Amino acid sequence: MRPTGPICEQASPANRTRIEVAVETVWIGATVFPECPVWRVWYDGRPVVATSPIGLHPKNERPLAYAMRFSHLTRQTVQTGIGPGQALKAYFSGRDGRELEVHIRVTDMSAFCTVRQTDATTPSQVHDMRDLSITRFPEGSVLLGQATPSGQKPQVWFVPSGKLVAFWRLGLEQHIVFFDRPGDLAARRFNALPNIGELAVPDGCRGCEQLFTTVPFTQAPLPAPTFGELLTPAFRAAFEMLLGRDGVSDDFWILRGEPGVFAVGARRKGRIWQVGGITAMAQTLTVRVEDLWLRMPEKLRSPSYTLHLLRDPIKNETGEAIEESFFKQAPDVRVALDLAKNGGFLLTVEPAFFL
Repeated sequence: MRPTGPICEQASPANRTRIEVAVETVWIGATVFPECPVWRVWYDGRPVVATSPIGLHPKNERPLAYAMRFSHLTRQTVQTGIGPGQALKAYFSGRDGRELEVHIRVTDMSAFCTVRQTDATTPSQVHDMRDLSITRFPEGSVLLGQATPSGQKPQVWFVPSGKLVAFWRLGLEQHIVFFDRPGDLAARRFNALPNIGELAVPDGCRGCEQLFTTVPFTQAPLPAPTFGELLTPAFRAAFEMLLGRDGVSDDFWILRGEPGVFAVGARRKGRIWQVGGITAMAQTLTVRVEDLWLRMPEKLRSPSYTLHLLRDPIKNETGEAIEESFFKQAPDVRVALDLAKNGGFLLTVEPAFFL
């Protein structure tokens, strides 16, 4: 790509996120498209969105909005659902009378881009543009979870800088939110999916993916999950707890996980924690009660805990699930759990007495 026009930039209030808009020559395969509006994004000085054409796919199937010149821009301060932000509107004009209006918004943890094309002779007319064009992530980025048709549902990308990128589209809008680890997604709700008619969990892989690529992206009430026969009772109990459909919690925390692979999360109500883990393949997961103790408000901490455990049976154990209790456990206790394929565990951490 070769710069051929002026560049405009916009940074978030604390300068964590920076967006750059430019007009450049773009190669797609062996085809060259001159003077294309493009954008790119950095987080803490590292690239999280590579140079990506902003143009549209019009009905006549021209691949990009190209042969455009930068015209002018406006800026303003905005307030978003995830914090204060800065916004700009950049305008581009084409030699054939087209006009492109690009709206960019940036916060310290997100980036947003939407675009519309109008006719210069009738500025109020908005053409019926169906799809945003190409969005590129830095070389070496990895898509977590299953690939889906573009725009069908949010995607979760891990970029080489170590940041996690949640990306989705709503109509002509591109939304990008930055996280430090996959589990951070599960504590948030973004209205990328207006509703979820069914929450299908046929196996552990799909269940672990749903927590990261479906559940965080709707503000609508979550339906009761439909479990497949492969899932163990402990998996089902843990998944239900992680969904939190039974009311508001005082704290929610996905300790670790990866879409489609495994997830370990904790939910607190008052002085009681519940920790749930689910997995696609058989593996051993460890819970440190100290992690929960440190996250607890100091006035609610206890020097001793009772642990109630629902888990998968291991070799030579009978029954579909095993229930156990452990008394007078110090906060530094660690619980290692052997999970079956499509298995899980649910651990309740209840204070024995308080400081």
